[in-house]
Parts: sequence; C-alpha cells; structure tokens
Amino acid sequence: MNDIPTTIKSEKLVQKRREQIIFAAIKLFSQKGFHKTTLRELAEEAGISAGNIYDYIGSKEDIFFLIHGHLARIAEEKFEQNIQDIEYPLDKLKEIIHTEFDLMYEWSDAILLIYQETHTLSMPRVKSILERERKHISKLEQVLEECIKKNMLRDCNTRIVANLITSMIDAWVLRRWDLRKQVTRTEMEKSILEIFFNGLLNLNRSESNQLKDRKPLDEKLILFINPRTELSKAILRLLLSKGARLAIHGNVTSNDAEGLFQCGEGSEVVKFYSVKKYGQMTPYLFKQIVDDFGSINVIIEDLGFSYSEATTSYTNLGLTNERLETSFSYVEEVIDSLEKSMSKTRSGRILYLAPWAWDSHRNSFQYEIVKAETIALTRAMAKRMAPSRINVNCIIPGFINGIKPVMADNGKETETNNLIPLGYIGDINDVMNAIYYFISDASKYITGQVLEVTGGLSLD
Repeated sequence: MNDIPTTIKSEKLVQKRREQIIFAAIKLFSQKGFHKTTLRELAEEAGISAGNIYDYIGSKEDIFFLIHGHLARIAEEKFEQNIQDIEYPLDKLKEIIHTEFDLMYEWSDAILLIYQETHTLSMPRVKSILERERKHISKLEQVLEECIKKNMLRDCNTRIVANLITSMIDAWVLRRWDLRKQVTRTEMEKSILEIFFNGLLNLNRSESNQLKDRKPLDEKLILFINPRTELSKAILRLLLSKGARLAIHGNVTSNDAEGLFQCGEGSEVVKFYSVKKYGQMTPYLFKQIVDDFGSINVIIEDLGFSYSEATTSYTNLGLTNERLETSFSYVEEVIDSLEKSMSKTRSGRILYLAPWAWDSHRNSFQYEIVKAETIALTRAMAKRMAPSRINVNCIIPGFINGIKPVMADNGKETETNNLIPLGYIGDINDVMNAIYYFISDASKYITGQVLEVTGGLSLD
C-alpha cells in the first residue's frame, strides 16, 4: 500500500480507508466490470466522499494494484502462521495446499478479477504483481525442496511442480463454471493431493505400506484433563492406538498408568502432569506443556465422576461442585494462553465429556447436576472461543458396553436395553467415532453443540 502516494499523514487512517476502497472495488468490479465502474460509485460504496477518495488513490489502476497487494499480504501471513509449528515436511506441504484452497475459497471474486484484468495495467504495475506472485510460489518451492532433501519426494524441478500445484488449485476459481455445482471443495482438494502424492512419493514397497498405515491421529497433540473414569481411560487407550500424542493432567500418575498406556513418564508419546506434582492447571503449567509438546490441537476434559465419587448418597455433592468450580476457574486462568496456542492450528478443538448414563443408576441427582453444568460450560466456552476459531462441543455418552460399573449389573442391562430405541447397549467405538468427528476437520463449522451417544435414548 505504501507504493501509492497519498496526501494523508496518518498511516492508520490511510490503511483503514484503502481497505474500505478495496472491499468496495471487489464488489463493484465483480458486478459491473472494471471499466464500467466509476470512481464516484466506488467512493459511495466505500462510504467516502467522491472528492476525498483522491486523497487515498489516484486512479482505478491504483485500486486494482491495492487489491492484489492486500491478497498477497493475507496469503503471506496465513502461510507463515499455519506452517510455523509443523516439522514433518509432507504435513507442511499438505497444510500449504489447504491454506491456498482457503484463500481461493474466501477471495474467489477478487482472484478471478485479477486474472481477468491484470492485462489492463501499465507494464511497471504488471511487473510488480508478477514479482509478488513469484515470491508467493517460492514458498511452495521451498517446502518441496525440503521434502526432496528428506528423501520424501524424488528429485524434480520444484518450480514446475509448484506452478502445477497452484494451477490445479487456481482451477477452483478459474473453472468454477464447470466445478462448483458438480464438485465440493473437499473433493477438489483431496483429488489434487492424491494426484500429487501418488505421482511423486519416493518410497519403496515397505515405506509405501508404512505410509498407508499412518494412523488417523498421527502427530496430533491432545491434552486430556481429568481421566478419572473408566470410560476416559478406555478412550485414552484408543487415542494412543490411533497415533495421538497425549499430555495428561489429573490425578492419574505415571506409576498408576504405566501398564494402562504401556509407556511411562518422559515418553515422547505420552506425558503425565499429576495434580500432586504439578498442581492445578495454571498459565505456567499450560505453557510448560506447550514447551514440552508444541501447540495443542485438542483439549478433552472428562467431567464425569469415578466410582469413589459417585455414591448413592448426596454427601459428595460438595466434592462435585468443587470439581466443577475447579474446571471453570482453570479455563478462566489459562484462557489467554489457550487461545494463543490453539489459534496457531487450524483445527483447535475443545471437547467436554459429560458423565455417562450408567452413573444415573448410582446417583441420579449428582448425575443430572454435573451433566447440566457440563452443557452450560460447553455453550459458554463456545461463544468465548469462537473469535479465535476454536470449536467447543460436548459428548454425553449413553449406556456403553464392556466397561460399565458393577452396580449396573444385576438385571439392569436387560431393563436398559428395553429403554433404548435401537434396542442394544452401545460400544466404546460409538463414543470414539463421535470424538473423531468433533476433533476432525469434518466438524470445523460446528461449535457449541451437545451430542448424545445414546442409541436414541433421550437423557433429558
């Protein structure tokens, strides 16, 4: 934006007004065309007087140049932000392709406009735009070269390959007349990744099989808080089997869990932060976990209660309220650190596990209180975290088979089956499938939701 002269001394005001002009121009140029749109119309759409618009730009060509500069700056910022914490080169390459698709999707009208009208600019302006494009493509070339050095891709002309990849992504905009009604953005991105990786991966048969065997949660860091229940411990085992790395905070110690997770304190896969040793969650502890593992992708907190806590009396309601207050207060204390860490990933997720339905047999009053509080926490947090693009949802497990409490036996199972519309008790994998959904990109536009995994049984 500094390449265009202005009579205004305030840089902030110049930036604000020029952004207003940019958005107005994208709208009007797309609707009426570059040549048919007048500066007076642009000024009116931007909320600037016709006379004052010349304080910020000198011509429509200036505006066109500003649009390209604005997009180039956004692209550079997103690239740097989205790959800065990714170490595995192939994952970095996938993230760049995904980010490029995000830009195409969000700014499709502006990008199409640039392709259609660049030829109308003066040669110095065209040259400057092409230099920006070269810098943009070079980012992709650098990652391709990194993959080649790591022997993940066979040697190739990275300039050619980078241009081929960006051309395929550009087709989402340039050929939208043929694609948009027939193909989803996800299908388009998946097809490009399949074409690229199947054609260039430099792997022998064993390495190829190893790549195919990559687990769905490989490299994903999950902070699991309060794994006190049998259900959460079963979920932890399954998360580990799917390749997740786990930071575990709560009353579970490494000695208690070594047999459960088959790895002890100091493992690169799982590390325990016991309350006894590290205390309750604080900004300092949260930072330590991030320093140990890197940016956190997912936080899962179990707000259910263990056998010792869920008795048939009401004496433990004080303990229940104390635990809930602790959960609420830690969120308030680490909220800034949490937003800073999770917003670096495009898949920031917080997932709360409410008590499961078997607990209603042990203490129905306590069960209803904790469940209601969990739902309230989910919805409040969803609103709080939405500006940071962090999704917050809740799962209420129903009657799950295999790890049910002893108290649920003695004739309760048959009675329960008769209550469930689907006619049978669920499996731990039913809960895991719901968890996979909420921590995956498939749920990126879903937040503040409560999902009952109950076979159709209403737990209200």
